[in-house]
Amino acid sequence: MRFRRHSQVEAEVPNSSMSDIAFLLLIFFMVTTAFAARKGIDFRLPAPAKDEEEIDQKELKAVTIQVQASGRIVIDGIPKNLNEIQPYLRPILAANPKKFVIIQMDMDASYGNMMDVLDELKQAEVQNIALPSKQEISSW
Repeated sequence: MRFRRHSQVEAEVPNSSMSDIAFLLLIFFMVTTAFAARKGIDFRLPAPAKDEEEIDQKELKAVTIQVQASGRIVIDGIPKNLNEIQPYLRPILAANPKKFVIIQMDMDASYGNMMDVLDELKQAEVQNIALPSKQEISSW
């Protein structure tokens, strides 16, 4: 007895409902996505100045420490030794703890001198230290 072979069944992926699935996924993601509204820039306008409150110009100026190539340290135009930095800064920081200290390094000064000054400032608990670039210094 001979059996006849019927035509071979080809493997195919049913894609008749693919568009329905894609449409449902699109709707799902659109519904579950939280749309973020664009916010503007948050800022506060300064409070109006009071006449009785005068700001001392000395309070606004930052303390400037210059480290020269020879290792000499000049603070606000006054030559000082390394161990004199903390006693000089303590009363200034007591009056204004957020006072800025600017360190100006000479190009030929050693890196160790700058680290010694930074260590002294850390021990004096200086909060705001600035190390300006050459371009910033030339613009002053």
